Amino acid sequence: MLRSAVPFVMIFSLFAASAGEAVELCDGLGPPVEGPVVQAFAPTGRYSGHWGVDIGVPTGTDVKAAGTGAVAFVGTVAGNLTVTVSHGGGLRSSYSYLSAVTVQRGDSVIGSTTLGRSGIDHGMPALHFSVRVGSSYVDPLQVMECRLGDPSMALRLVPVPDAR
Repeated sequence: MLRSAVPFVMIFSLFAASAGEAVELCDGLGPPVEGPVVQAFAPTGRYSGHWGVDIGVPTGTDVKAAGTGAVAFVGTVAGNLTVTVSHGGGLRSSYSYLSAVTVQRGDSVIGSTTLGRSGIDHGMPALHFSVRVGSSYVDPLQVMECRLGDPSMALRLVPVPDAR
């Protein structure tokens, strides 16, 4: 395996498309619930496909913030109760198909803060969890894998607008 002189921590950063700054993922987002992935990240086009992961959990399971941040949105998206947390640097996590919400916009949260309770996602008890860097969705499993043991899974390059 080739080693680089670049500090380890810099290798596992994302560049926020909107801000042009590094977002440190290995400081990490953790799983919002414990359960099996029942539908994987599978975007298929600009507005089609599956832009997050569905995690199978019983309806009413506490949904925790994936990391420290501030609640940026609480409301309904496409008929589904959703919470979005801004983690800084353009990094945001969203939690959808909730049956209840326990936070409001502007609340500060940490990884153990309960945001709400899981509901029914596409006809089954589950939570839809998505992660964005700027306007680009990334695979939440790769982001969480960094924290859970394999940092190489977190590397993904996102285009940065030309600053000229």
